[in-house]
Amino acid sequence: RASAHSEFRPWGEGEAWLGAMAAETKGVAPLLRLGVCVPSAYDGDNIFAKILDKREPAFKVYESKTAIAILDAFPMAEGHTLVISKRKGSTDFLSMPPAAAAELMSEVHKVARAVKAAFNADAINIWQNNGTAAGQEGDGLFKYPPSATETISAEVAKAMQDKIAEALNPPKPLRKARFGKISSIDPDSTGMNFNLKVLEEAKVVETKFGTFYEVLCGDSTGSVVVSLRDTQQAVATKDSVIILRNASAKMVAGHIRLAVDKWGKVEKSDEPMEGEVETAASKNISATEFELVASK
Repeated sequence: RASAHSEFRPWGEGEAWLGAMAAETKGVAPLLRLGVCVPSAYDGDNIFAKILDKREPAFKVYESKTAIAILDAFPMAEGHTLVISKRKGSTDFLSMPPAAAAELMSEVHKVARAVKAAFNADAINIWQNNGTAAGQEGDGLFKYPPSATETISAEVAKAMQDKIAEALNPPKPLRKARFGKISSIDPDSTGMNFNLKVLEEAKVVETKFGTFYEVLCGDSTGSVVVSLRDTQQAVATKDSVIILRNASAKMVAGHIRLAVDKWGKVEKSDEPMEGEVETAASKNISATEFELVASK
């Protein structure tokens, strides 16, 4: 069920409203509270100061230079989270300097979005009390309705912490690989990706560095000899399409070979080759002999 609340009410209307709100939203919409309400005469031993100084334990889900967010010890709904300003000395949210209040609300926005996503909620409540008449108690804690009396267990808290952490730090999407063309290869080419069709069977080449397998491959712009190691050559069968990732040009007796070292990958493609492959001998860049010229 969707649930949306955006109301400012004086506490004088009674605790019944808060209790009704808690009952209505329990298990439906997570709750977020601001932890900036402290005694009217600032007390360095208030519960928030103790949590900030690590004198009181808490289940932390987020921390920045301006705030921390913890799971509420007496949750009124799954995901009930408390955002606490690290700026000490303010008696409530309204007494904070505007710039500090704006920074805190930015953190609240970030945590609220994460909590909503973490628990797949279709709505979220954000509550904050300023002054005794609004529900602020002497020790700075939110005034709970009678139903919010059970403390959260470490096991339950751990599961919630993991959910919120995942929502705050989603995995970055992998960048789509950019594929080059054979015609763009030169003797200094490095870190290139290619989608190539294997044109011939691989040939065994014995060198003083070991055994290699050379195979002619092509794309729509030309062809090149690819030098493969024993662990790479199995996928390079005639007429197959292979993908080279992080390939580099290597010079062998003045001729270009394309190779992939341990930092790259050679794999078989599941997709057919797009377009016609250029097989003209004049477009075989490995047939061109390069001369090493000393720089001046």
